[in-house]
Order: sequence, then C-alpha cells, then structure tokens
Amino acid sequence: MSYYFKKFREIKTRGFTLAEMMVSISIIVVILTVVLSNQSTYTDGAALSRLADEIGLSISEAQAYGTAVRQVSPGSNDFSASYGIAFSLIQPEYATEYVFFADTNDNQVYDGGWDCPDTGTCDEYQNKTNISSGNSITDICEIRDNDTEMCSVSRVDVSFVRPDTDANLMFFNNGGNLYSPQPSNIKGAKIVVTSPKGSEKSIVIYNTGQVSIQ
Repeated sequence: MSYYFKKFREIKTRGFTLAEMMVSISIIVVILTVVLSNQSTYTDGAALSRLADEIGLSISEAQAYGTAVRQVSPGSNDFSASYGIAFSLIQPEYATEYVFFADTNDNQVYDGGWDCPDTGTCDEYQNKTNISSGNSITDICEIRDNDTEMCSVSRVDVSFVRPDTDANLMFFNNGGNLYSPQPSNIKGAKIVVTSPKGSEKSIVIYNTGQVSIQ
C-alpha cells in the first residue's frame, strides 16, 4: 500500500519540465498576440465607423435646421439663415475637424475663419467638431452624373436652404478657391475618412439631400 502511495505522491508533486514550460509560455504568447491584434483592429474599425456616423448625423442636423426654423444665436431673433457643414483639406490641420455654420448671407459658402472661436473671424461660425482617435479626412470628391469621381477637391461646403431638403454643394479647387462657375454635372460629394490602420469609410451626400455611409 505504501508503494502506491509513494508513486501517487511522486506523480502529484512532479512539476513542469523546462521544455513543457517554454511550450506553454509560447502558446500563451501566441494567443495573447492574436487577441490583442484582433482587439486593436476592432477598435480601429469601430472608431472609424462611429466617425462616419457622426458626420452623417451632423449633415442631417444641418438639413433639419436649414429646412426648419432656428435662431442664428440665442436672443438674436434672426431665423433667416440656412445651415451647413464645411469640410476642408486646404491646410493639413483641417483634416481633423469640420465646421457647422449658419449661412447668413445666402451664398451657400462658409465665410468665417477656420480658427474660430480662438483667433479667426467668426462670422457664420456655429461650432467645430474635432476628429479624434487618429482618424482624419483624406479625400473630398465630386461625384459626376456618370458616377465617375474627381477627388482633386480641397474643400466642399454642404448647405440646406428652407424649404428644400436638397443639398447645395459648393466645391473649391486645389488652390483653395471656389470654382466659378461650379461644375454642372455633379450629383453628389464624397468625404473619405481614414483610420490609423488605413481602413476607409465614405460619407456620400447627394444633391437630393440623401446621405449614405459606405
């Protein structure tokens, strides 16, 4: 009986050999690497999708304000303005922000400074959204009637004028100047946002006012 008890104790108290421990550690490292990599990819994609949805909602908000009645500023009693969103790549830092504006002079363009409310001229400025998580706007494109795209656009202002729900799209060339005249064969604009890992999402605004996340 004591023989079997000794054998049982030997088996029970035997630890890992060095080779077994190294194999176990290697398996754990591989599993953790896969988990962390997948988590990072998921977080990257989730943040980008959230950004695309937020831009889409901001455009829809401008559409709602532009077709309804809203004061330009509290107590102003000015309900005449249209509303819109301005996207720009004219300066590198503009790729991580976009401006919500009130079009008080009905020219369908944001006339305020991009640095509002810090140092810029703040005419028409309502608020600015800063893009976080390392995401940024990487392309602004015209969508032609034949579905071709021209992405050498430095800025687009999207606005909505009461009572129409249609989107007014005003494009700027690579030099930062407003096209004059504006292209006549345009059916929409596309805003491309990119994550730190290189994933892309597109927000498409059609002339009809429809917004699509792709």
